[in-house]
Formats: sequence, C-alpha cells, structure tokens
Amino acid sequence: MKGKPKKRKMLYIKLGSLDDLCRYACNFDYTSATIMCMKVPSGYRLFAVGEELGDTYLSYYINAARKESLISYTYPSSPFQREDSHFIEKMGGAQNHCMSIISIDSARFGRADANDIKGTMLIGLSSPHDIVSAIVKSAAGGSTIPCMYSFDYGGRRVLCAFDAIPELSGDDNILFYSFMEKSADGSFARYKYAENKVDFTDYMGEHSYMYVKIINLAEPFPFFKVPD
Repeated sequence: MKGKPKKRKMLYIKLGSLDDLCRYACNFDYTSATIMCMKVPSGYRLFAVGEELGDTYLSYYINAARKESLISYTYPSSPFQREDSHFIEKMGGAQNHCMSIISIDSARFGRADANDIKGTMLIGLSSPHDIVSAIVKSAAGGSTIPCMYSFDYGGRRVLCAFDAIPELSGDDNILFYSFMEKSADGSFARYKYAENKVDFTDYMGEHSYMYVKIINLAEPFPFFKVPD
C-alpha cells in the first residue's frame, strides 16, 4: 500500500525584473520553462520553478498587479537590439518568443524558508572568470544555455551557480560563487575558448563564444551566508 505523497515546499526567490524571469525561462530555441501564476494578497505572483534542494523547490518570481496570460520576450541577438519583455493579450507579431502563463493552485505546495534548506554547501571560486568557465564546461553538449545568479551581498556583487563543477557535487547541494570587483555589465556572460577569455554582454549571437544567462535576484539567496 502506498503511503501519502510527500508534500513539496517552495522557497520563493524574488527576481530583479520581468526580463530576468523571461531570460531564466527562455531556452533560446522555440521552447521555454513553464511560467506559472498564483494569487497572492498583493495581486499575482508569476514564477518559474528552479533547482530542487532536498524536498524544496526554488521558485523564481516577480509580482504582477493583475492576472496575465501571455508574455512576449525578445532577446537581443546583435548590439543593435535590446532585450524586451512585456505582457500581451494574443499571439502574433515578430517577437522571438511568446510564453504562456499557466494558472496553478499553490495549496498543494508548502511554503519554505531558509531553515528548510538543509546542507547546502557554499564553495568560493577565485574569480568571475573561473565560475563562468566552469559553468560553460559543465554544460558543454547540453541542449540549453546554462544560467548563473547575481545579487548584491554586503556591498559586493556575487555571481553564483549550482553544480558548476559536477565532479564535486554528487548528491550534495553545492552553490559555487565568486565576488566581483564591480557589477556585471550585461545580461549574459560569455566565454571564448580560443582565447580563454570571459566578458559580459547585453546580446547573444556571436558563434565563437559560449554563453551563460545572468539572472539578477532582488536580494541574496536566504541561505547565502559567507564569512567577511
């Protein structure tokens, strides 16, 4: 006889903007992660489910004043384009991606807090170059563009990613991170194999580079605690 299904919890992580939500969800082909919507006291919450840490999902969200059904997202593929995300009422037009928003009853999910994330290890890398190159190499051969997270912590900018070095991760939850001297100037990090070079850009389209999406958080992960 089967026991009761295990109740999953969600730890909600606020994003910097609608662009960050769309950049996170977009697979940069013709697909995207599911963007969901649920009612909250202040209006509506739009979110995409991310990493699974134990019995808790990280869910990346923004708030919206009213219920929406579609998002148009255009990502810049040249220096002459700009990233654009906005709500639309029907499909059509020249946008790169049209993402549906799925209404969901959140009652089946418990709400987690930082104390529910047990055993997440933080491992520092020496530079943004190291973390970007590690992410690119760990994702080589994959079908989607990997992402990393960025936020301010103690007056410094952090770049971080889960499982950037798979050989060290195993069954553990590990967040690899690096501090930056200044904020990343762009929505993407890129790595050029031929020159072993990392830099940041607002567009993604040069084939000699491997790209990583930068997802800006409104505040640090609640479990991100490192010594001064």
